Amino acid sequence: MAKRNRGEGTIYYSEARKQWIGQFTKTIEGEKIRKSVYGATKNEVSEKLLDLRIEMKDADFIKEKGMPLIQIMELIRDKKYNSNKIKDGQYSRITKNIEKIHDSKIGKMNVKDITADNIQYFLNDNKEYSNSTIKKLYEQFNQAFEYAIRNKYIKDNPMHDVIKPKSIKQDKEVRALTIDEQKELSDYLFKSSIKDEKYKNVFLIQMYMGLRIGETLALTKNDIDLPQKLLFVNRTTTIGKNGETIIGDSTKTYAGKRSIPIPDFMISIFKEQIEISKNNKENFLFLNDDKLITNSACNSRLKRILLDKLGWENTGISTHSLRHTFATRCIESGVNAVVLQRLLGHTDISITLNTYTSVFNLFKDNELEKVIELYKNNSLVTKKEDYIKISPKEILESTEKSTSTLIQAESIEKFQNGTEDIYIDEEYDEMEF
Repeated sequence: MAKRNRGEGTIYYSEARKQWIGQFTKTIEGEKIRKSVYGATKNEVSEKLLDLRIEMKDADFIKEKGMPLIQIMELIRDKKYNSNKIKDGQYSRITKNIEKIHDSKIGKMNVKDITADNIQYFLNDNKEYSNSTIKKLYEQFNQAFEYAIRNKYIKDNPMHDVIKPKSIKQDKEVRALTIDEQKELSDYLFKSSIKDEKYKNVFLIQMYMGLRIGETLALTKNDIDLPQKLLFVNRTTTIGKNGETIIGDSTKTYAGKRSIPIPDFMISIFKEQIEISKNNKENFLFLNDDKLITNSACNSRLKRILLDKLGWENTGISTHSLRHTFATRCIESGVNAVVLQRLLGHTDISITLNTYTSVFNLFKDNELEKVIELYKNNSLVTKKEDYIKISPKEILESTEKSTSTLIQAESIEKFQNGTEDIYIDEEYDEMEF
């Protein structure tokens, strides 16, 4: 027997189908369109019917019932996903953030009833999350209210009066291993058998070739060209819509697809892994009981190795630290930043430079020495008495502040180990260094 609930459409239980059915009819350009939804319970159908009416932009319904904030957030997420703007992993992460909001008081409110104070209270009450999570929650709210304004559900965006709080958690800095630490970990991994350390080759590939953990776990036998000593990065593991580990269609970014030379000392590692994985489905190099290995499983094992096998405590080292270790050793060896960008699969050189600023800064003294040597070799110096005295330390501080300066000097022979003074012409302080 049909039952009509005001504002819900028609909801009834079908004995023939043994399930609840919800129906909604809307007239569009003179034509009546009926939509149906199905579910095991009345509440399930009621929620589906609500989603349907919102999706069809039933103005009378929205005017009477209001537009729930969560419905807008889910609608935006689904539109992005269906338009291929976001992948499964991003869908899953957005869903988790929406769930955080849904479980709060503000998550039960209509968008027109929410004030800046409501949002500020929610964000302030969640300062235990990382700054990254707080930023994503803030953006989730802002997108929803901008959507509501465009669709004339509200007139003003309350986010204009909301201050994004700072997390009480300290931001985690991903650090690289020191050379001594890398040697100790490498010695342990190279000496261990696959039986004792099943992820040893995962860690070695990350540490000596700079792959992300997801890129490493997605490798197949077809990605390895041993005669040419090349590894091809084509895909990555990611999180599916339901939180499961899956293989993504591509790498994390378009620049992630790349080829990386295989060092001679790593050839045996790949030969070993290819032999071990010869019966794996789809030629995957790394599987665990015929299933994809998760990032968390590798991180957990690495932490156990560091603590139980090497005796390191509270290191803050993760699998991503191994990739940073590779990048740091490259910089220390003088690898060009653009080359490093290509090896790491960064989309833009600024990502490489900003990520490894502290490492690059350690070598600025040596780089400045090269410039000074160039001046000396090309006679780009004039009389000492024409210039103002300035110390090497001041020059380095000046370059750190991006002050454009042209250095001209005589008697640079004394500029050894940053201890002697050189001279700079005041007239050239506006020129580019």
